[in-house]
Amino acid sequence: MGRRTTLSVWQSLLDHPSFQANVIESDRPIAGHKILACGMGVFVTKEFADKEIKNPRSGLNSRIIAAIVAGESVVLSRNQIGAGNAGVGLDFVNMYGTWRDGIMNASQLAEVQALLGSSFVEHFAGYRFNRVLKEAIGQSRIALALATGTYRVIAEFPESESALAVATPDSVSAAPYSVAAALYRYQPPVLRLRPAEQTLLAAALVGKTDAELSVDLGLSIEAIKKRWMSIFDRVDQFKPEILSPSDVDSDGRGPQKRHRVVAYIRSHPEELRPFSWDMKKR
Repeated sequence: MGRRTTLSVWQSLLDHPSFQANVIESDRPIAGHKILACGMGVFVTKEFADKEIKNPRSGLNSRIIAAIVAGESVVLSRNQIGAGNAGVGLDFVNMYGTWRDGIMNASQLAEVQALLGSSFVEHFAGYRFNRVLKEAIGQSRIALALATGTYRVIAEFPESESALAVATPDSVSAAPYSVAAALYRYQPPVLRLRPAEQTLLAAALVGKTDAELSVDLGLSIEAIKKRWMSIFDRVDQFKPEILSPSDVDSDGRGPQKRHRVVAYIRSHPEELRPFSWDMKKR
């Protein structure tokens, strides 16, 4: 599998609903580098996770990429993620969580590692996690995985200086104050938001105006207003206590209504995640 093919797979993952990535940058370049660290990962099928845990080998990420190239992707679709959130949970591969070696002092490195952890929670809070797999490469990465208290090393690969570490609900419960513990405190959504409504709310979380949302989402202002009205209707139906009777203005929308809904969503990220209501009925 060549470099061009591998890069093509990575590019295809950037827009995949199962994939998330984050980059840690410095305002002032350190040793000529602005990008200091990055993290990324994907939700994978239970069958793939079972196989990797039963027969651990080095090259975890390469097998995910090879499966995609072969047309047998183990990366979950949006519907499969929704089924996992409504069911027994999701298996996840933390593909990378790495930083530049040798250019940061101890304080800078500690800050970068903390940001990697907090950004991971920001991206993935609200999903129903089952197992998290990670092939840590290098002694410092292995040590950091173990230091979290949530990962357990199940196999070491001396030839590649790596190890397969796995976090499970049981191992995370043993470290209740860890970063990962926040991800495992799952609550099912209640608002039954449509994907289009989730998209609007996700964009609104950063404080953008309707005019800015219109540009970002490629929608007219009128379409943005209609989408807000649909969201407020769902809140009225499924969780009316979010709103106050005084949250009303001439167009039925009201800045206070919007503020209260966005505040609720910010503390309930599960409302923005795929969820299969058909699975819930079973």
